[in-house]
Amino acid sequence: MKVAVAVALLFAVNMEADAQFGNLLNKAKKAVKEKAEKVVDGSSTSSITSSSSVKDVVTSVAAPVDKPWTMSYEGQSKVSQYLEHMENVSSEEVAMLRDQMIKRYLYNEAAHPTGGDQENQLFAGFVNQIWNNMGILNPYKVKIVNGRFDFEARGKVELITFGPSAYVEVTDKGEAFFTSASSHDRTYLNEERLAKAKDNLKRVENYRTFFAAAGKGLSKDMMETFEDGYNRATMYVTYLSDAIKGNSPANIERRAMPKAGSLNGQLHAAALAIAKKRMQNVVDVVITRDQWDIKRNALGVILYRVAYGYYIVKDEQGRKAVSHSWAQDYQGGKYGSLRHFGVGAEGAFYVK
Repeated sequence: MKVAVAVALLFAVNMEADAQFGNLLNKAKKAVKEKAEKVVDGSSTSSITSSSSVKDVVTSVAAPVDKPWTMSYEGQSKVSQYLEHMENVSSEEVAMLRDQMIKRYLYNEAAHPTGGDQENQLFAGFVNQIWNNMGILNPYKVKIVNGRFDFEARGKVELITFGPSAYVEVTDKGEAFFTSASSHDRTYLNEERLAKAKDNLKRVENYRTFFAAAGKGLSKDMMETFEDGYNRATMYVTYLSDAIKGNSPANIERRAMPKAGSLNGQLHAAALAIAKKRMQNVVDVVITRDQWDIKRNALGVILYRVAYGYYIVKDEQGRKAVSHSWAQDYQGGKYGSLRHFGVGAEGAFYVK
């Protein structure tokens, strides 16, 4: 869902609140002035990494004028830090945060019936950040029909898992696999990367808890936003769980070894020496081009020439081709020594 859509829906909040709002509103005008110096200003930059820290983020519903979750436009706030470390807190604490933020939102709507409340705008941004953190590439909208996901997508759905720099690919048969972020081939996450994926799963499970807002007094439009967020999070949790359970070296897709071009023979020794200095576990290089790619400036003057190919590296899962390039600078009538040029756009993939 686009940012503008999410914000627009979040502003369509039901003006009805608890019966005590009338009394609270009258008290708030005085209380806000008296407690202004106590408002959390979002200046703290320390990370929130333990479940007990939720007490620093929320306060009791009975004292909404304390504004415990006020956020700054600079993005430095206890709530935004809390969001980045949601894998470290319990679902009960997330539910408490959600309930108090919604309570605060409704309170602000009652206190500012003409709109324009800064806290509520930032709350909309907070919810939208959760949407973005889920990182679902497809589809636009998700519904659960008869226990199955019904979404506007053809073939596979890709879910971004930020921690291990990989995707979860879901086939049209509903099978979930980890895929490489660079090559999009099916891959295997080692212990370290799998641990990050599991942290990501915990985080999204808490996102789902946050979106479980039925019966919290939200308007129909806002509730639809939360329901769609809940369904997306459920899809993410389901498929990421399946990918974690099925994580295996046997899933790795392997391509044919890149074919050497005409330049490989004359450049191989120098190219391999450069590669071994730049990357560990390099066992070979393959230069795939038959001719140099000559680079010129706007006046047509030759600057340098480039040869493209791959480093061949070996890890615990076998050999992997990693796209790289080499270059020689033009030095007035001749070219200089071979040097590293850059990482190629073709990414990396395992070879047979």
